[in-house]
Amino acid sequence: MIKSFSLISLLLSIFTFYQFPAQTSNLKNEEKLIMGQYDKIEYNDVGRITNMDDIRKVVDQSKKINFKPGEIRGLVLLQRNALRRGNYTLSEKYGDEAESLAYAENDNYSLSLIQLNRACVAIELGLYPEAKTILEKKEYGEKIGNKANRNIYFSNSYMLLAGIYSRTGAKDSMLYYTRKSLDAIEATPLAGLTDYQKVRYYYLEIFQLMNMGIAYAFHPEKPRVDLAESYFRKALAYSVTHPQYFKLCDIEVYESVSAFYYKKKEYEKSIEFSKKVLELERIKKKPEERLAAYEGIKDAYNALGNSTQELKYLKLYTGLNDSIKNAQKVTVINQSRKKIKTFRDAYNENRLIIALTALGIILLIIAIAWKYNRKKEYEYRKKYDELIHGLNREKNQPDEVDGNKDQGISNISSETEKKLLKKLAAFENSDKFLKKGINIAYLSHFLNTNPKYLSEIIREHKSRNFNTYINSLRINYIVHQLYNNPKYREYKISYLAEECGYASPQVFVIAFKKEKGVTPSYFINQLNGSTVNIGLGT
Repeated sequence: MIKSFSLISLLLSIFTFYQFPAQTSNLKNEEKLIMGQYDKIEYNDVGRITNMDDIRKVVDQSKKINFKPGEIRGLVLLQRNALRRGNYTLSEKYGDEAESLAYAENDNYSLSLIQLNRACVAIELGLYPEAKTILEKKEYGEKIGNKANRNIYFSNSYMLLAGIYSRTGAKDSMLYYTRKSLDAIEATPLAGLTDYQKVRYYYLEIFQLMNMGIAYAFHPEKPRVDLAESYFRKALAYSVTHPQYFKLCDIEVYESVSAFYYKKKEYEKSIEFSKKVLELERIKKKPEERLAAYEGIKDAYNALGNSTQELKYLKLYTGLNDSIKNAQKVTVINQSRKKIKTFRDAYNENRLIIALTALGIILLIIAIAWKYNRKKEYEYRKKYDELIHGLNREKNQPDEVDGNKDQGISNISSETEKKLLKKLAAFENSDKFLKKGINIAYLSHFLNTNPKYLSEIIREHKSRNFNTYINSLRINYIVHQLYNNPKYREYKISYLAEECGYASPQVFVIAFKKEKGVTPSYFINQLNGSTVNIGLGT
């Protein structure tokens, strides 16, 4: 329902407003025009990816008049935008160019921004020690003359460190650096701030208040709901006092507050803030945020027991989820079409030969496919009949006793083994195995044992490794839901995947077919088309 803390921090950290250190009044007219173009680019840059050609044009103008500060500023912007696009090699290239010029100009502010961008690249690549080394040096940050710029730099740097500790699971260190980041920005003197510094100040202030709320609310060991709510309220207050700055991160704040109230079980408030996200999304056009809002509202109505509204938002969620995935498929298809067109044009003179060859290949493929589908249909039908027979047998016979129960495991005492089997049986009869991301460390902690013992028990008594064991529980759960509850057969595959704990429909389909020998779609279609026969055990 809510983005991870580290991702939110990273998104913010790569938005680095550039405060040109020289006084604008001292610039020549042509230089002022260049800096004015950068101002416009950066002002419209919040939360979006800038057209890099627009930046390159201004860099070229700077080079023509030998305006080094303008050239440096443009290269830093190019470094950041390449980073946003995930082109880390290009980002490093621009960073190196900017660094060489900034050294010569003794421009410590630009050098500090270059280092922040490099730290972001290291974080994205999972190079956390390298990122920490860059951020902890502070060699350029401490030399920034302007206090506001210096505080903004350190607030950003501490926030990146908080993001690293969030990703590595060190929640106390995450909270410590989030607090330092907020302290740094709040120590910024407000008098005399430029327009850019004001935007940066308020953006960081609001975002870090939100991050403090997230850190306290979702701390895994010692959550502080009271402190979390106070920070969220402070962030929300800016929607009234400074709406022009709050709008830069309004969706993220409302989304976080909605998640907080859901955790607090104040479901009506959770719905209220998710609906605010939907209102803003109509303007900002962020379908992923709309999807998250639909999911939040659906879950809140479920908790309230309002099945009518839950179903409404479930349909909206599954529809949008499928639409997003289809859009991604269309992009791939369009790319393929472009390749096909290039191929066709290149061989235009021999199109008849190509067409006949293609036709022959198509006919061959159709013949092979027909034969394959007939064979697959036979195999699917056989697997389906076996599956239905097993489900019918379960109705009429008690659960089979595990044939390995008395076998014993050499390095585990008989008493410990029996206790673990009893706990495992209770786990299987609960819905804990539906939890997303469940792993053997979590389950061993839940059963108060160690991963090694648990792994051996599962292998010996379930004849599976941990992953296949969890998959079998999840797939059996959804099979029984589909078999016993016709309502489930109306749901989309994406919803069924989420229902039983899978991160994606594709993984669910693969697991289902591996476990049962048929795809979930085939199983559902057969259930819907043979309701009478199912009762007869066919």
